[in-house]
Amino acid sequence: MKNLILLLICVSFFSVEAKAQSKQLRLGLISNIEKNISSKKIEFEQMYGIGYLADYSKTNYRLGLNLEYNLNKKYVITSGINYSNHDFKGTFYCYFCEFSTPPSPENIELRFIEIPLALKYYFSQNRVRPFGQFGLNNSLRLSNDFTDNAIKYFVDTKNKFYLLGIKVGGGIEYTLDKNMIIQMGLEYNNGISDLYKGTDFKLKSLALGIGVMRKF
Repeated sequence: MKNLILLLICVSFFSVEAKAQSKQLRLGLISNIEKNISSKKIEFEQMYGIGYLADYSKTNYRLGLNLEYNLNKKYVITSGINYSNHDFKGTFYCYFCEFSTPPSPENIELRFIEIPLALKYYFSQNRVRPFGQFGLNNSLRLSNDFTDNAIKYFVDTKNKFYLLGIKVGGGIEYTLDKNMIIQMGLEYNNGISDLYKGTDFKLKSLALGIGVMRKF
């Protein structure tokens, strides 16, 4: 899956170069490392004290294709398609259960295809340009995350295919030459949709990224 996505990104990047003529369009590759800052407790049954304790010590990533369209010198619409993971470790808990052996942490895999849509504002028109952005993140979930059979009695892990979130961020753009650009940025993502039915658990993350773009 990962290799296929990378191949499609590369093919798209080089094929569009031959077709696009307008300097209003910018296309490039972007890569991020992400830190999950979601709630450390996922509560499925509040009355009975059943849920998961989350460990977010793992660093995740996002990579993909970024597209920008200049509305004018300051405002830009940005979108693209990304592959991301939000994996973490979770330990099942039940306050009223009697376990013969304590539950062990398990790896919980959350994999997504993301289609962001945001408005970006550039504060200057120099070679080094700081920017801010605000928008939405549309996520399509790829993985069925929980493998522990115990938790499947309390939650349907397949019922949240689409998730909506907001993204706020900023960064710096540096122009290498008349066509090539490097961008670095910091982004905060906050989920609007609950990840699991019957819970109020939403994904939240901080992302630090770098990208290379080409003007057309």
